[in-house]
Amino acid sequence: MAVILLSLISILLVTFYFWGSAKTIPSNQLSEIVRFSTNQPLIPPEQKVFTLMTFNIGYLSGIYNNRPVKTTKSLFENNLNSFTRLVDQIQPDFIQFQEIDFASHRSYFIDQFRETAEKTRYGFGARAINWDKRYVPFPFGFPSVHFGKILSGQAVLSRNPILYAERIVLEKPKSNTFIYNAFYLDRLAQVVKIKLNNHILVIINVHLEAFHTQTREKQAHSVLDIFHKYKNEFPVILCGDFNTVPPNAPSKKNFTDEPETDFSSDRTLDILLNDISLEAAELSILTFPSDKPTRKLDYIFFNKDKIHPIEITAPKITCSDHYPLVFKFSFKDEKKTEKDS
Repeated sequence: MAVILLSLISILLVTFYFWGSAKTIPSNQLSEIVRFSTNQPLIPPEQKVFTLMTFNIGYLSGIYNNRPVKTTKSLFENNLNSFTRLVDQIQPDFIQFQEIDFASHRSYFIDQFRETAEKTRYGFGARAINWDKRYVPFPFGFPSVHFGKILSGQAVLSRNPILYAERIVLEKPKSNTFIYNAFYLDRLAQVVKIKLNNHILVIINVHLEAFHTQTREKQAHSVLDIFHKYKNEFPVILCGDFNTVPPNAPSKKNFTDEPETDFSSDRTLDILLNDISLEAAELSILTFPSDKPTRKLDYIFFNKDKIHPIEITAPKITCSDHYPLVFKFSFKDEKKTEKDS
């Protein structure tokens, strides 16, 4: 009898493992270029200054992201409206998202990518899936929110056509068990090429490992290799959530809201900052957590021989646990206006 019971339990566990970790969409839909039916005009040829926003949107769960709290549908609807109002105010030409849901149980099946595009009239987009599961044991300590489909990842919205999109999966922590990694998200570098008047702009949208320092450093090397692939031919912007504080940050550990992470020995930013072809936009801006920022986790890098930085800001908004970064720039082969100087 005990053998039969043990066999039944084993079968149930194996069945649950394959059911919970299995993908729900085909592999050819993990990276897609999307055309939205809006009447948003293209960026005019005479425009010389451009605006980019990068935002870990935290699936619009606000300050409750990664916390064992049951949220309401009205929270997500209100946060979506708050964010789209900000977009209407800033009018970025390009938006890069991390942790955006494409119709997930945890965010009441609101397709945050499509809803944002349609509410703010973006004509072009690209999405890259990094979490496609029926069961996610996260956040820890709150099992009732672990069940239900999650379809989430990274995305780009653009006023101009997206010519190319690629989803590059970065290395997972080798110290994790295979069961843990089966349910863990894929850390991605999403690469897009955007046709922009006389230029093709390459944007590399990343979301690096949060909890394992050595893996994050390996991912930084991989991301730098991607950057080098494009830097000589194209203006390139590398941006996103690097889950890393700057090397000169006064506090690099003992953050009570992020106990699993110790940044004290992290060299991720050194790896990127020491590359002579790369420049970072404004290292001193704090971006996390949005209710009371204590550190910077989000960055914008670019090849300084092709891109002229004008301004970077971090608008204060609590629809996510991060602040967005907003980057105004021009291309260096364009004649600078008085505003650019």
